[in-house]
Amino acid sequence: MRCEQVKSLLNDYCEGSLSEAMRERVEAHLRGCAACQRELQFVQAIWRGLRTMPEVAPPADLHARIMTHVRANTRAREAQGRIALWRWAGAAAVAAGLFIMGFFAAQSDGVQAAFGFGAKPNPPVQTPQPVQAGVFLEYRATADGVRVPVLEARMNREATAELRYAPEGDAKTEPIVVWSGRLLPGKTVEIPLQTLLHTSGERVLTLRWTLEGQSRVLYVPAGYPPAKLASLRLQAKLGDALRQLASAYQTPIEWAPNGAEPLVVLDVQDATLEDALQKLLIGSNYTVKRHGDFWRVVSR
Repeated sequence: MRCEQVKSLLNDYCEGSLSEAMRERVEAHLRGCAACQRELQFVQAIWRGLRTMPEVAPPADLHARIMTHVRANTRAREAQGRIALWRWAGAAAVAAGLFIMGFFAAQSDGVQAAFGFGAKPNPPVQTPQPVQAGVFLEYRATADGVRVPVLEARMNREATAELRYAPEGDAKTEPIVVWSGRLLPGKTVEIPLQTLLHTSGERVLTLRWTLEGQSRVLYVPAGYPPAKLASLRLQAKLGDALRQLASAYQTPIEWAPNGAEPLVVLDVQDATLEDALQKLLIGSNYTVKRHGDFWRVVSR
């Protein structure tokens, strides 16, 4: 087996869902490939982190909400079936039926009620609202008060995605796949990052999120202690500068690269992160947007 094939199967290998023959082929490759062994160690660390995540209780009204959607979809299918039946009957029969119903409706209120005229209309069919699509970072508090960073990814359509980790200051090392798979409509994928932070020993993780060929860089700090104000003086490429800001303020920053990476300069004293980002991006083709505690640097 080739490395790409083995890496795509590591999640299934850790889950124990591979067939015996496939598991033996994967293990045979791992015994002779140091790169895939390192990747397996990271994947296993992610799985250990998943097992230590606190169990989330479902909302009390979850059953009622599910049944509401079921009933709405049932009414929609019934309505579509009635429409198909009318079309099958033919335009002439429909016209005749409408004429007869209109005649009797003009004659009697009782007949009106018998045919359903004047009755209270059915409520409109409620269709499920689309979820907010994208990748988001959330810090969750465990039972002992530790803030755990969790990456959430969700889409309104099926899509292929991948999350890779790039070690700081090691440009020669191939980025390690943290998660790879398909996103399903309305389903949220949660990727805990605390174990990766602990294993790497870094104050800020540099992650690359790729969705169907489109990539963006995520600078994910441990999140503690957060800083509202900071003083910085730097001259660096934009990616390195954003990483330093994420570290100084312990606040996540997302960057969508577009073209050549510009050289930026920053010199601020006791500035907020928003002010620092605005000054950092002066003269570039980027602007900054805020999404909760998550800051995004995107093209103008």
